[in-house]
Formats: sequence, C-alpha cells, structure tokens
Amino acid sequence: MDTNEFYIGEPDYQSNFWELQNLNDNCAVVAQMGIINQFIDDPISMDDATFLAHQIGAYNPGFGTTPEAVGMLFDQFDIPYHTVENASIEQLASELQQGHRVVVGLDSDQLWDQGPLNDFYNWFCDVFGFDTSTFQPADHAVSVTAVDLSDLDNPMVIINDSGALDGQGKAYPLDKFMDAWQNSDFHYVATSVAPGGGGGPDFDIGQFLGIGTTIATIGMGLDPASASLAGGLVDSLVQNTDWDSILSSL
Repeated sequence: MDTNEFYIGEPDYQSNFWELQNLNDNCAVVAQMGIINQFIDDPISMDDATFLAHQIGAYNPGFGTTPEAVGMLFDQFDIPYHTVENASIEQLASELQQGHRVVVGLDSDQLWDQGPLNDFYNWFCDVFGFDTSTFQPADHAVSVTAVDLSDLDNPMVIINDSGALDGQGKAYPLDKFMDAWQNSDFHYVATSVAPGGGGGPDFDIGQFLGIGTTIATIGMGLDPASASLAGGLVDSLVQNTDWDSILSSL
C-alpha cells in the first residue's frame, strides 16, 4: 500500500499489474486486465483477456475497443463498475480516494508528444475554444492510478500506460493529462468497489475535500499558492465543524 501522504490513489501497488500491450489496438483490454487481476486470485493472461474480449464483442481486431464496450470484461468477473461522461478531475480524484480502479480514454498524440509544437497546438485550441474531441477523438485507453500533489506548482497524474515502454507508473503534468483526456469528452470507467488486495487508501474526508478544492482551483487557472490556501480552508472548515450536532438537529 502506498504511504505518500500526497498521493490520491495507490500508484506503487497498481504498478505491479502493468504490462506492455502485445497488439497495436488492445490497450483497453490490457488496461482492464491489469485491474481485473487485482480482484481475482488466478491472474488472466493478456492473450486470454484479448481472446475473451473478442468473444464477447468488447474487442474488434484492427479496430480495438469502443468507449461503450469498456467495462464488458469487468462483467465477466463480476466486478461492478460505472461509466462517467464529461467528468471533472475532482470526480476522478474521488474515485481514486475510494480505492476504485479507473480506465480513461485519451488522445495518445497529446499524451506522448510533450514538445513545444504540441504545447502551441493545445494553447491554440484553448484560446479559440475548439473542442478537439470532435476532430481528433481519443484513440487510447490507460489506467489512472493516482494524483500526486507533492508539488502544488506541478500536480501530476500517474497512469499505467500499456502503450509505452516506460508506461509503468508514468507521471504526467496535470494540464498535459487534461489536454489528452479532453479528447474523449472526459470519459472514464471505474470499478464501484476497491479490490481486497490493495486495501484502499485511508479516507479522511476533510483532507480529501481540501485536496479536491486545491486540484479544482488549479484546474481553473488559480495560482498554486492561492489554490493551496483554498484547499486548506475547506479542510479546516470540515474538521472544525460539529457534524454530530448538525445531524442530530435534522
């Protein structure tokens, strides 16, 4: 279990379940497989997972997996899950805080290309309000394992990416991740429970709401120092409120 107090999620534990995909288009299958193997005693292999996904219509060789089909493999192992469209980073962090496992769709070019040309492209689309998902839809799926807030000047999103040689527990700046995730209209599929093996991170509602506020305000463009103050204020308010008295008076 991860002990870094600045992690929302369990990246170290989940990195044990990363594998490099063996086909160009089975990324969604491999992302689900890495999660399934955290729930079951006898791990399923990549070949077996890909074959099973093809059998149930969740994988089409040469075309991959549609967003609607992500999660169908979870059904085969009785793992409850839910799908969220137009999600926020706060919702994603909430799933991780609860120990849920998450698969997101994103654009691989925007995720992997970290050069100045890609930065200009993202800036251009933001300035002119272009919805890149309409002309450059998501073409890749990864498992998000954590948000790292150890440096508020540079929040990071940690993923298991089966499409990259160095994709095991790979960390990306929050803004880069958001640019790539936007191309799926911020779509994700998450398990509705945490696996027993991971145990799930300790849940501190005050700290979580404070961290969530920090993430949200950074995402809206507030400077990190002000965002941190906002998060600390929320944490303080929650921790210093007599919730028992309030609930008993209802």
